[in-house]
Amino acid sequence: MIRKILLVDDDRVLQLSLRRKLAKFDEEFQVVEAVDGFDALKKLEKAAFSLVCTDLMMPRMDGMSLISHIRTKYPDLPVIIISGILKKDVPNIEQVDGLLAYLEKPFKANKLLEVILTTLKEEAKEGVMHNVSPTMFLQLMEMEGKTCTIRMLDNASDEGGVLYLTNGRLLDARVGGLTGMKAATRVFFWNEVTVFLRHECVPMENVINSDIQPIIMAALVAKDEYIDALSHGREADSASLDRSSGVGTEVNDPLVDMLDDARMTGGNPEGAKNAALNDLREFIEKELGDTSTISAIYRDESVIKTNSSLENLGVLSGLGALKAGRFEKEEGGSTLFIPGNPPTLLDIKKGSPVTDLFTVLKKRT
Repeated sequence: MIRKILLVDDDRVLQLSLRRKLAKFDEEFQVVEAVDGFDALKKLEKAAFSLVCTDLMMPRMDGMSLISHIRTKYPDLPVIIISGILKKDVPNIEQVDGLLAYLEKPFKANKLLEVILTTLKEEAKEGVMHNVSPTMFLQLMEMEGKTCTIRMLDNASDEGGVLYLTNGRLLDARVGGLTGMKAATRVFFWNEVTVFLRHECVPMENVINSDIQPIIMAALVAKDEYIDALSHGREADSASLDRSSGVGTEVNDPLVDMLDDARMTGGNPEGAKNAALNDLREFIEKELGDTSTISAIYRDESVIKTNSSLENLGVLSGLGALKAGRFEKEEGGSTLFIPGNPPTLLDIKKGSPVTDLFTVLKKRT
């Protein structure tokens, strides 16, 4: 997943010139353009950015108004100012939080590039990991008691977010316009992410006040409910899920309310869990025409650590993401394993063939 830089300037000639000069680094970052502060705000809500580079004098919303909004909604997002106004003529410019550099026009593109590359390197100075399960990774950070700032970019969309941990405790999170518990829960809707890690975290209030596991459970339940609604043709509120329009910021979002309810009840409402398992059985029956070989379908929290270990093995070995697994029982028969939090297990009757069923399960995941 390529990180994004937001370039905000109403000077189309400058934008074109910078785009051409920075194109040689398109494997490092992608430049997204906005014509003014108002346009920039819309793009910030729809995608994750590592840095904002903005002019000061622009129509509709000027650069200082944009920076003020960024400091309120995206406090960790660094800013570079590019302006025809002399720096000494801008009042209190040195007091702007998160200001990396002030480049007076005309400036050399190499100077801007130097600041960009330094910032991206600092953002991931402890490493970059690709095709990582956010569930597995954050459970590992919690178990090891890590203090860090984690930027995650969803590999399947333009979504991304930042999470803040101190001694393994998740203090806060941000995904687009979402913050706190809503943002943290949204992260667990993603299947694979690119992680940029920094082993430090600025002091902040703990606004989440929850272990990571209940958040994972809440996200799992909400995701199952959402998929169930879509698969049965029911109307589903996708304000915080519709990737085509970015992360929703609706305050009264029924889906988010459901996430909160799930977390408060341990993240495992029986109705939602059973509905998801019934959907799986219906899917298998539709694909194979028969589920008589399956003696039981259930979720088991006791194998969550096994789930994480197997997913980690797949990533570290380069074999790819774990889709499904099979365990042979000593007394005969077998159990098929679908990764998740908690994983889903299917007990198969002794002597029953499993090849076709195994193929179907991998297809569903």
